[in-house]
Amino acid sequence: MKVVFFISALLIFLTANYYVALRLYQLIPENTIVRIAFIIIFTICAGSLFVFFPLYESLSFTVGGLLYRIGTAWIIAFGYFFLLFVIIDLLKLSNNFFQFMDKDLVQTWTHHNYKSFFTVIGAVVILLFIGNINYHKKRRVHHNIETSKLTSEKEQIRVVGISDLHLGYTIGAEELKEWVEIINSEKPDIVVIGGDLIDNNTDVVFKMGLDKILKNIDAPMGVYACLGNHEYISGKQESMRFHEASDITVLKDTILNVTDYITLIGRDDVSNKNRKPLNRVINRVDERQFKLLLDHQPSNLNEAEEAKIDLQFSGHTHNGQVFPFSLIAESMFENPHGMIKKGLTSIYVSSGLGIWGGKFRIGTQSEYVVFDLIHKQK
Repeated sequence: MKVVFFISALLIFLTANYYVALRLYQLIPENTIVRIAFIIIFTICAGSLFVFFPLYESLSFTVGGLLYRIGTAWIIAFGYFFLLFVIIDLLKLSNNFFQFMDKDLVQTWTHHNYKSFFTVIGAVVILLFIGNINYHKKRRVHHNIETSKLTSEKEQIRVVGISDLHLGYTIGAEELKEWVEIINSEKPDIVVIGGDLIDNNTDVVFKMGLDKILKNIDAPMGVYACLGNHEYISGKQESMRFHEASDITVLKDTILNVTDYITLIGRDDVSNKNRKPLNRVINRVDERQFKLLLDHQPSNLNEAEEAKIDLQFSGHTHNGQVFPFSLIAESMFENPHGMIKKGLTSIYVSSGLGIWGGKFRIGTQSEYVVFDLIHKQK
């Protein structure tokens, strides 16, 4: 069944790429050099990932990284080209019935026209440029969580939550150093990572020395993480070894009493079909403890409410990353982004500090979350 789905998705993707290529090609005037250059550039963009994935282990770091960045950026660019041409062709089709524009003029605009070609290219490039700027603006999200479960001696605990860093070919040392500085500037007591610390290759993150940079996170009570689906893509054991080398404690269907009044609960990712039910994981947790749950994919939020979790932190959705994929995320998840309350449980789903693939945020944000756990009298 998975093979059938994969082949079907691949055929749809290739067909859609052919459609975009054909529509762009039709806009180019009959100039052999320009057309050959277009075919070469389009083939590189659309074919990069088809070269990268079967060969990345034998490719140099530089070549592999270049192919990965081009290919993943193209997926987003291609999506906007596809939508743009679908809109144009729907308008052309409507014009055949309602004739609100001169047909010869429409033909002139949509065939062998440099102005139209560069207008279409320019529109997508400008959109991606704006999306790249938006991606680099890291948003600080802040929430006060009032609880009677803290002691009067320790009236506030600061927890910084980050998720979906996707460290690897796309996001490397320089960017990670900036993120560590941002995190440390918040003076956190605890840092929690909601999964997908690694993108898809542990060899790459070790080679770049990213474990040494992560060690610089300054959190007196520790840095903790749950596993995400990309830790499984990267290889679970190697991913956990990277976390350990980074001084990050992985909680995989386990609990940890950080203090006498705060218990961290880390769930395994749903990639593991045998992960424990939440009620089994927390069966030894004292009800008087403040229960902070890390669960990468926000797939069953009722489970946290039933388990009387105080605060759940998740990621995975990226809030769709770019519009209109954000609409798909909204249809797939009860809470694709932000804070909701279910009974006494606060649930925050982060859109992620990093990104998968191309560094574009259109209609969404890259963020880190500051939770101040504040003591309140019963």
